[in-house]
Amino acid sequence: MQQLRSEESLRDATGPRATPVNSDKTFSEQINYTPISMCAVTSAGLGVLCILGFVFPWLALLAIPSIILGFVALKLIRRYEISGRKLARRGIQLSLVLGIIAPVWHLTWYEIYFHSEALAGYKRVNFGAIVNDRKNAESRMESLLGQNICFKGYAIFSGKGFNKHRFDLYYNLPGGGFGFQPSPNELVSVQLPQGKTWEWTHKPIAVSGTLVRNPDAESNSDLPRFKLIQSEVKKAFFFP
Repeated sequence: MQQLRSEESLRDATGPRATPVNSDKTFSEQINYTPISMCAVTSAGLGVLCILGFVFPWLALLAIPSIILGFVALKLIRRYEISGRKLARRGIQLSLVLGIIAPVWHLTWYEIYFHSEALAGYKRVNFGAIVNDRKNAESRMESLLGQNICFKGYAIFSGKGFNKHRFDLYYNLPGGGFGFQPSPNELVSVQLPQGKTWEWTHKPIAVSGTLVRNPDAESNSDLPRFKLIQSEVKKAFFFP
């Protein structure tokens, strides 16, 4: 009897015995862990990167693999009972929205700035295409005489000062720096309205004016044969 009492006293002092852990259970089963679909993670990551499509248009194309991986992830999640359903859905949603809005935003921006280069009612003409058509360049220019057109190109620096009332327009980026003088057949003379000047820049410009023959070229073969009069110069956002 005394021995039994001593065993009970010892058990009370040491506390209840610990319940043995079932060593047959894996670690993931013990913490109830479910693996995440990597397709879902990748889809969500690509969907977030589509935001950069507002800056770099080609990044909007990431919406395509993002959507594909999102649907693949949903299929795998249903089949293997893994987690990541919300990530897959967010990836698909982001890609659908941004993959559509980003290109539309760029097209809208392009249209606004593209049409702002030329004056209203002035016909856009590819100056470079005419110059490079060596056989038909003169006849193509003659067909535009008297018309209100818009040429894009680069102003050739000549004379003194940067404020120009007259200058020559070249169809391409001039080479050789200051003093570069291309062939007269590759140029068109530009004359601004009386009293107006334009500050020269090396950047591409869009010139709207009325195309006429250059009367000064009759006595000087080194001058361009055609001239844009009553012209207005604007920054060219896109070239050519």
